[in-house]
Amino acid sequence: MSDVIVFKGAVSFPITLDPTVWVFDERKFDLSSYTGETDTDLSKQAKYLQGTGTQWDKELREGATLPSERRTLAEERKVLEGEYGIRLDPFITNAQPLPEATHVRLHREDQEAIVLSIAEARRAILQFSKNGKPITENGPVYFYLPETLLAKEEPLTGIIAIEFISAP
Repeated sequence: MSDVIVFKGAVSFPITLDPTVWVFDERKFDLSSYTGETDTDLSKQAKYLQGTGTQWDKELREGATLPSERRTLAEERKVLEGEYGIRLDPFITNAQPLPEATHVRLHREDQEAIVLSIAEARRAILQFSKNGKPITENGPVYFYLPETLLAKEEPLTGIIAIEFISAP
């Protein structure tokens, strides 16, 4: 089993993903509370601005808290016990697929490769944590499309590379 996922093929920037560090990523979300809503960029920005405005007001009233004081014990425990995922889209954007790339081939360890359009792959959710631990069995991630996650269907497993290709 590989601990990383390699982006290769028709991309400007071949990158390597290490899912073990995503627990610190602000973009992660709890899969147990996933409802399938799709936020537009505008609504994400509005939520961010509302959150920063609320934090600003709180710090004006109560004073700033040190970063070490912000996290509660319950939040820390949740990170150690939860199941987390992250969207694949930002990583695809960072790799910058070349114009001729229309599909991705998900290379899987000891299994047949799967081909998806880039648009489908952008919708994907990668589960990187199960019971607060990195995924080791058939990992390092479980690959879901939103509808398969909501339907509690089995994920694609054993992904070791994502290759950007021009045609299936």
